[in-house]
Amino acid sequence: MVTVQVSRIRLVALLSAAVFLVRTVAMMMGPVLVAVAAAFDTSVAATGQLAAAMGITWGITAPLVGPLSDIYGRRKVGLTGLMVMAVATLGSLLVWNYSGLLVCRLLAGVGAAMIPPNSVAAIADRFAPAERGRPISVLISASFVALVIATPVVAVLGEMEGWRLPFIVVGVSIIGVWALQWYWLPEHPPVGRRFGFIAHFKEVGRNKGLWLVLLANFFYQTAALGIFTYLVAFLVRTYGMTQGDAALPLGVVGAGASSGSLLGGYVAGRKRRLSWAAFVLLLGGLSIGLAFSTGLRPWMAIMLCSAGALLLTIFEPVTWVLTAELAGESRATANGLLATSNQLGFIGGASVGGLMLSVGGYPLVGFFFLGAAIAAAVVVIGIGIGDKLRSAQAVRI
Repeated sequence: MVTVQVSRIRLVALLSAAVFLVRTVAMMMGPVLVAVAAAFDTSVAATGQLAAAMGITWGITAPLVGPLSDIYGRRKVGLTGLMVMAVATLGSLLVWNYSGLLVCRLLAGVGAAMIPPNSVAAIADRFAPAERGRPISVLISASFVALVIATPVVAVLGEMEGWRLPFIVVGVSIIGVWALQWYWLPEHPPVGRRFGFIAHFKEVGRNKGLWLVLLANFFYQTAALGIFTYLVAFLVRTYGMTQGDAALPLGVVGAGASSGSLLGGYVAGRKRRLSWAAFVLLLGGLSIGLAFSTGLRPWMAIMLCSAGALLLTIFEPVTWVLTAELAGESRATANGLLATSNQLGFIGGASVGGLMLSVGGYPLVGFFFLGAAIAAAVVVIGIGIGDKLRSAQAVRI
């Protein structure tokens, strides 16, 4: 029994380290947006598209990787994803223009797509349904810890030695975690070998509730990830902070997101989880909208952003737990679709956020994030109403 417990702890620790680095790679463009824009003689709005670019290949790759993970196993997919992400990150050191960095970010999205859905599926393989909320919330919290630790470090390193130094440090770290997983990560027998590749998609595609979860998640990610894409640039341009000055505020907002994801593990196991999710989405969106659009003092805006990040990210563990419940034996396939909705939201937050910035400045960006959070809450309310109607019909039958 002790050996089983140690194995589970090690599994969660190894997977948490991987998703920590995935979040780091995904969000590291935010702290260096101004520096990269200056290096390649582009605008901050245009450079923000580099953050969105990673989401394009991530969103395309994730659903394709899911069935492969269900059929061939979690270990192979996880190790491949880490290696591809390492090559893309270290390859960024060799580029000399915007286009070269764009290619590397696209490749990084391919590698990153293989890791979070695969990791959550690995946890679902090892933990009973009633036990999954806590380890999944730990996994998600670890990814948001990257916003507390890694992205502020990226900001400081970029301030010290330019935007390339953070890419060196992150790339070497990925290789280190790959080595640890290669040595210690256990292989679990594939759970879906009896299904073919297309059959996994057919199984999850028949569930209407899953598609509503994906839609709500898309709107949530648009608001939540958009914050971190434009936060440093907002502080630099609105309050005259340097990139290094913005490291501490970035960590404070990241701490809010990490705390919210841990709270989400508790909410995900509650009977009224959908009602709570809709409520916190609305409050979180309102906090972000006020922070970006009302001209508050710097630290008032920062604390509102932190509160908004905390409230919004409570919803994330709820989405993963709901997806695991709805997916049956095609867990990684469903998780891949969820990851695609993550990246579509990431693209929406970065790309549409950049458009809002160019049209109406940061106040319009704030209203855009608020609108996305409201849309997520409306869909969540719709999921809850649908569940109640199905329960009532079952009782009558």
